[in-house]
Amino acid sequence: MTTTRKPTTTEQLSLAFELYHRIPRGRKVTAQQLQLELASIGIERDIRTIQRNLDVVVHYLDVDKDTRSKPYGYSRHLNSHLVLGPRESVILKLSKALASVTLPSSMQLAIEAAFEPIAIHQQTYPGIKSTQGGPQKVHVELTQTATFTGLEKQFEPIALALTYQRMMTITLINHSVLKHIKPLGLIFSEAQFYLVYQTPNDEIHDIALNTVNKVKVSTFHFDYPIDFELAKYCLTSRDYPATQAHSKSSESA
Repeated sequence: MTTTRKPTTTEQLSLAFELYHRIPRGRKVTAQQLQLELASIGIERDIRTIQRNLDVVVHYLDVDKDTRSKPYGYSRHLNSHLVLGPRESVILKLSKALASVTLPSSMQLAIEAAFEPIAIHQQTYPGIKSTQGGPQKVHVELTQTATFTGLEKQFEPIALALTYQRMMTITLINHSVLKHIKPLGLIFSEAQFYLVYQTPNDEIHDIALNTVNKVKVSTFHFDYPIDFELAKYCLTSRDYPATQAHSKSSESA
């Protein structure tokens, strides 16, 4: 007669927290959906085991169980503490490493400040040994040297305009002016930053940031175009002299 090995306390905690960090804030997920997520990374458990561990998570952690209808839904409190799983933790480290080598050295303090709140509030799993190595477990190398001329000076106003959807006017190093443009996003490609923007006549263009001399952010808000996807946009200023092609249309508006 064969007996099933009883999981250790650490294994039980690991499963519970694998479930926990996959439970979203503001929306619900079912036990069946979580079972499929775990199976996709090689953690095979029957549905009763998943449900039993979810009950433990609901009892001890900041997770709600909606029993009004089946299948039951699980969601984390909107103000819950940040707990990163292995996948999210590595993504965070990669993001910071990429920002550190992509942005100029003068912006390193800003990078540290951006990631510091996450580092401070991130909790570790109880009962699981602390990991070692930290940021050393990820490394980013760029094959080309990025061009950062003027980026430190222009980055903050551009970030402000992007975040709050404010119109802006840009003066280029050749003294051309792009008036009343709507910033749609930043693209980093071939060791260069490009600003993608919409002109007053609704055309979409882009400009390399190393051609920008001055940025003035307007107080006027604009609506982001609902049919525009930055990830699908193809850069044009790498092939054409954007300082000539785009400034004319903006100046005439």
